[in-house]
Amino acid sequence: MAPTPTAFIGRGPDLAHLLAEADLAARGDARATLVLGDAGVGKTRLLEEYLRRTPLPRTAVGACLETSGGTVAFAPFTAALRHLVRDVPPSPARAGALARLLPELGTAAAPDEDRTRLFEAVLSYLEDTAADAGGLALVVEDLHWADASTRDLLLFLVRNLGPAPVHLLATVRTDDLHRAHPLRRLLPDLERPARATRLDLGPFGREEVAAQAAALRGGARPDPRALDLLCERSGGNPLFVEALVSSPDDGLPDTSRDLLLRAVDRLPDTDRAVLGLAALSGVRVHHALLAAVAGDLSEDELDGVLRRAVDARVLRVAGEDYRFGHALLAEAVREDLLPGRRVRGHRRYVTALEAGVPGLAEPERVLRLAHHADAVHDHPRAFAALWAAAGHAADAFAHPEHLAAVERLLELWELLPDPEAVAAPLGVTRARLLLDAARAAVQIGGSSHEALRYTAEGAEQSADPVSRAGFLLLRSQALKALHRRNEGLEVLDEASALLPRGHPDHIAVSGARAALLYLVGRDAEARRAARDVLDRARAAGDRRSEAEALITLGSTLEVGRADGSLPLLTGGMGLARELGMVDAELRARNNIAVHHLYRLEWHECLRAERELLDRCAELGVLRTRGPVPETERAGALLDLGRMREAEEVLAGSSGGRLDEGTRRFVLAEIRLAQRDTAGAREHWEQAVEAVRDTDAHLFAAVDQVGVRVLTAEGDLEAALETAYRMVEREEGGRPTQSSLNGPGPLAGLVRALRRAGLAGEAEELAGRVGVYLRPSQWWTTPYGELRRAQALARLTADPAGSLGHWERALAMVRGRGLHAEEFLMLEEACRAAAEAGEGARARELFGRLEGTVGLLDTDAPLRERYVEPLRAVAGEPRLPAGLTPREAEVLVRAAAGLSNTEIGEKLFISAKTVSVHMSNLMGKLGVTNRHAAGVRARELGLIPPAG
Repeated sequence: MAPTPTAFIGRGPDLAHLLAEADLAARGDARATLVLGDAGVGKTRLLEEYLRRTPLPRTAVGACLETSGGTVAFAPFTAALRHLVRDVPPSPARAGALARLLPELGTAAAPDEDRTRLFEAVLSYLEDTAADAGGLALVVEDLHWADASTRDLLLFLVRNLGPAPVHLLATVRTDDLHRAHPLRRLLPDLERPARATRLDLGPFGREEVAAQAAALRGGARPDPRALDLLCERSGGNPLFVEALVSSPDDGLPDTSRDLLLRAVDRLPDTDRAVLGLAALSGVRVHHALLAAVAGDLSEDELDGVLRRAVDARVLRVAGEDYRFGHALLAEAVREDLLPGRRVRGHRRYVTALEAGVPGLAEPERVLRLAHHADAVHDHPRAFAALWAAAGHAADAFAHPEHLAAVERLLELWELLPDPEAVAAPLGVTRARLLLDAARAAVQIGGSSHEALRYTAEGAEQSADPVSRAGFLLLRSQALKALHRRNEGLEVLDEASALLPRGHPDHIAVSGARAALLYLVGRDAEARRAARDVLDRARAAGDRRSEAEALITLGSTLEVGRADGSLPLLTGGMGLARELGMVDAELRARNNIAVHHLYRLEWHECLRAERELLDRCAELGVLRTRGPVPETERAGALLDLGRMREAEEVLAGSSGGRLDEGTRRFVLAEIRLAQRDTAGAREHWEQAVEAVRDTDAHLFAAVDQVGVRVLTAEGDLEAALETAYRMVEREEGGRPTQSSLNGPGPLAGLVRALRRAGLAGEAEELAGRVGVYLRPSQWWTTPYGELRRAQALARLTADPAGSLGHWERALAMVRGRGLHAEEFLMLEEACRAAAEAGEGARARELFGRLEGTVGLLDTDAPLRERYVEPLRAVAGEPRLPAGLTPREAEVLVRAAAGLSNTEIGEKLFISAKTVSVHMSNLMGKLGVTNRHAAGVRARELGLIPPAG
């Protein structure tokens, strides 16, 4: 941004806010600030002053480009990065990813990579650059003109900036945000992170208008009557104040456009003609491009024109560009052009851009060429240029811009008199455009319906079976994204029938079908299909399909089989890693963690999750791929009783909207385990909001927590409503992995309904819970058997029968270190034993409950919330000093001189567990060593006096 000749007026508190945010950033607390206001209100001027005064030593500015011919993907970030890399070249590891935005950095990264790696590379580079310089202020101007990819990257940065000295600022013109503007949906997400703030700029007040007028008039303050009139006419908008003060004798303009054009009208005819050419480029125009377009002027003549425009504050210098003083001014100049002059101007741009413009990035050159050619109905040139622009967007993983370009190419196809003649030299067919449009739409979240439309048209028009099969394969991916998986299978069956079995694409189609069979629960078919794909892939030397088949097959096998799924998963993971198949490798690693979970091997599951996260960090995708395994890791820590650690993991997790939903879902589960119903409700409600109208399976998991929350609150009517929504969703599809955790909450609600005397409602719901217990691969795993036993324990009305199921479930987790899982089951089993009249068994279970509570790492008062209320139910007397029976047993043996190992052998527990009990009991007794504990035990009568 070039400095403006006008003084900085008003906005003192706004500037102070920005500088305070910069101070926080300088201390390593990354900040993001949105600066919003109407056109002309002074957003740019405020940021100019901020950049002049910021304590952050390094600054970069990038502007979103305004052109009716489409948008250049990532334009503001490309401009800012290009400025930064001149001083701080990226490391070789990051240069490959950043080369997709800055080709001058060298060869772009492997085609198997996606925008995940690109986004993480931009984020890491900005953090490193900021740390190297001691701070970075990055400004994105005119966010209201941003392309979808720029909006996506900005949101990613705001959510994921770590403890780095970075201040990210973006300006938004609010009067440009119509009801359907995409930024309206994005702003709440940008404002949600704690590091983000919003600054709304309003019009100047009377004193600020007076100060601005005085500065423009060399210090002379308007008299009160003139000031009243100036305030009324300008509405306090600094842009209009400047225009009115600069032309005091021109009378009252008819429109705001006339007001803005006053400064232009005073310039010579030649100057106005050049400004008209500049306005056809938008708010900004590159100097070399304007020089080429105004080629009938000498360099000196053009310099004179531009100097006068800058002095009149019509244009401002912005690096190698000239920028109109305001977007409204550029619009006014453009609209003032007569049609003939406008057409001739566009033709000049076509000629200049086709010849090439030094210093103008190629993606911007071809997009502008397409725009200007289209404006003069030169559709062949527009088509060729736009095809090149579409390629640049695809190379940069700018899927929304790629789709927009291809959609316009399809429109141009209809306008060309002989489209095949124009497209053939480019290697383009209409089928290729439809395929590219479908492929881009599949890559964009929320655009699967557009993909269905393009694949339907492409498949219908394809006479070639292979081409038709290609459209059907893409169609199956779109249907899978929409959770219409059975339809996806039907489409894949059709595609498979179209391709000869020996065709190279047949293996890929068969592999996709095997994976989809697994997802819909057709386990036996999935195994057969995956084995067939594996054999054929190996025979054909198709190692990529071999890797995918190994992972699918490993995922479909029962975890207890002798041939086992783990060797297949690890083999597929290793092959995928060797071939650079990032998605497949991470899928295999995730499935390995799930494999251990299903075997009730929680510690091995945690290790696999840690290895997955380490690999994500190594690949540079931790902040995009890491949130889901982080939350799954937190869930495993919860089951192990390491609640404090689970909350620490979740506190450091970040990500997108669905990641936040999963995080809140696990936090709600932690609060439920702590019997903090109010806290559980808060997190559950936020999880519902995060996943609303999105992932159906995640919403099913959130509903499961909802049933538990509502049941705990005693709102059984609302719990029933949520429960039946779960049941109807399950009845409408096949069993899925999320089915495993569904029966438990519903069975708990059945039990609550019975205790509330609502037997009819209880039995009706109990009859519907069976839909979850249908045979499937997942129920045959130890994890599935555990969840089944827990559900049956709650569903069984007879206390003795219920206790039997609890005993079976407790036996499954005994000795596995699942302290929280065991603790929660012990509480329910103890109640069942007491209700069944088995007092001795109830007291034994209560003793185990008391012993287990000390193994849970949490600040929550679980003893008060679980143990003490159950003491009378179990018929267990209260021991002195609040000792548990297990602690008393340990104390007696410690007083007898036994070591921790010897005590463990006597009580059939580990020495580590004995150590935990010793720490707890010494705290309760107020002593610091074993001898003092023995003395105190004798005083309390727990041990007979010596001698």
